[in-house]
Amino acid sequence: MKVQNTKASAMSKRTLTLVLAMAVFLLSALILRVSLTNGFSVDVKTVNFVTDESVNMGGTLWVPSNATAETPAAGIVVAPGGNTPHAFYSSYCIELARRGYVVFAYDYYGTVGSGMTMEGSSGAVAAMKYLAGLKFVDSDRLGATGHSNGGAQASAAILSEYAASAAARSVAFIGCGIPGEDLSVYDGVNVMAIWGLLDECGQGVFWDVYHQDSLNYAGMADLAGVPKNAMETGKYYGNPADGSLRVLYTPNTFHSLSNIAGSSVSSLIKYFDDTLGGNVTALADNSFIYVWQEITVLFIALSICIMIFPMGSILLETKVFEPLKRPLPEEAAKGSLKHWIFLFLPGIISAMLVKSTVIQGQTILGKLPKLFNVQSTNGFIWWFFLSALVGIVFYFIGNLADSSANSQADKLRLQTSVSNICLAVLFSLAVVGVPYLFAVFAERICGWYGRIFQTYFAAIPSGRIGQYIIYYIMFLILFTIYAFLQTESVRIKGTSPRVQYLILLIMNALPAIIFLGLLYGKLVFTHVTPINGREMSRAQGAMMGMLLLYPVIAGVVKKFYHKTANIYVAAAINAALITWLSVNTPQLMV
Repeated sequence: MKVQNTKASAMSKRTLTLVLAMAVFLLSALILRVSLTNGFSVDVKTVNFVTDESVNMGGTLWVPSNATAETPAAGIVVAPGGNTPHAFYSSYCIELARRGYVVFAYDYYGTVGSGMTMEGSSGAVAAMKYLAGLKFVDSDRLGATGHSNGGAQASAAILSEYAASAAARSVAFIGCGIPGEDLSVYDGVNVMAIWGLLDECGQGVFWDVYHQDSLNYAGMADLAGVPKNAMETGKYYGNPADGSLRVLYTPNTFHSLSNIAGSSVSSLIKYFDDTLGGNVTALADNSFIYVWQEITVLFIALSICIMIFPMGSILLETKVFEPLKRPLPEEAAKGSLKHWIFLFLPGIISAMLVKSTVIQGQTILGKLPKLFNVQSTNGFIWWFFLSALVGIVFYFIGNLADSSANSQADKLRLQTSVSNICLAVLFSLAVVGVPYLFAVFAERICGWYGRIFQTYFAAIPSGRIGQYIIYYIMFLILFTIYAFLQTESVRIKGTSPRVQYLILLIMNALPAIIFLGLLYGKLVFTHVTPINGREMSRAQGAMMGMLLLYPVIAGVVKKFYHKTANIYVAAAINAALITWLSVNTPQLMV
């Protein structure tokens, strides 16, 4: 009877956790919709259309109530940065729209649901054509913004034939230099730049070696017609009425935060108000609601992650998945100095591999684009593979160095059958499938999705299902290796489950912690960025994305191995989750 009561209590806790996670999700989705629409006063539409390049373009259109055929409003195209969905730029999309601008933010070709082609300036020209052709957009007042690699797209949009005849044209470049060698193309176009003082991607572009000491004003100074050393930040040069305005802002922010920082958003609002005159409200430049959007997308993502744990626990109690359970062996690991060295040294070595292997993997796997078509995932999975090899080498060395190592117990953990692996795969898809359906639901009712910084809990476009299967198999193999190496090694005699989870988390996150710690530490303390090329930029992006997910990955391994003593169960769940987040939005290869 006592055992039954204990099981019933555990089940009620799981159910309660699942219900609470769902409730947080739904409440966050409602608040998200309110913030996206400025209290339902702005019409927010999901847009899909076929461009002149014969591929689909997806995006979001914000239409304020003042924008009608009789009273058309100024229009602004928002171009995203490299490998980044347009959702990352909702901060100023929301704020501009609630002040009276029609805003179209699009996913450039090859990302999210937009088709892939090398033509049309990544979709920028098609985006401007679409916006300028709307009957409630004033085609005489057009603007464009571009962050990072999106700067070139913003330039192409504002210089395209679809904006060329506008009486007022304005462009804003955020976290990027002034695109183009011939700056005379910007004659008649107002130009703004936002260059963060800690922008790790700006060295050699708009910063010299020491950021604060040697700001390279060259591009903006040339446009403004003043000497480089005479350029002042925040000062208006020229006249917005004839398209000669040039202004530069240098907020104290990093590259990926330059579009979220309040000072950047308020500067953008002021700039477009002064050049396009689209603000029909009395809202101040620093009156914001976009922070609610940032909070709610985080809570949506967190609630989705939390759902995995009670969902998995509930499913394990069903007869279908009962065969996945095995007896949990007694804790056998000893917390000796040698053991700690072998736990963490592989992570330190893996951190040293990050810089070269991420872009190396994009090159190697990129030679088979029909199989491995997601560029950024190729880089991470190659590093993940090499890190697994490092772990295997240390495993064998450790067994040779430790005469008490129980290799027979390790063989038993590896033993399985094809049917058991298939059942683990089915279980993982069911466990992750429920949160995935909630994510799809969020997109349907909000036109938006959960996000943890630059990790997006978006639905997988139908054209990427094949890629999901391929990458799932690869991640399943690699997560199985990691589960085998880590599950018993962290179960040190006399330690609590929480301590074991913490050890597991540090083991997984250590390479990212070391790599990013050294990178940003150098940037903050010396103002010299180690991100001085594509190699480091790709490596930084891969490590940052995974660092934010390692608490979930470690939690899955700890919880589901404890429940099933089956390494394939934990590996399959992590593979299902990480594959989803790895193939849904990143840029595809040609």
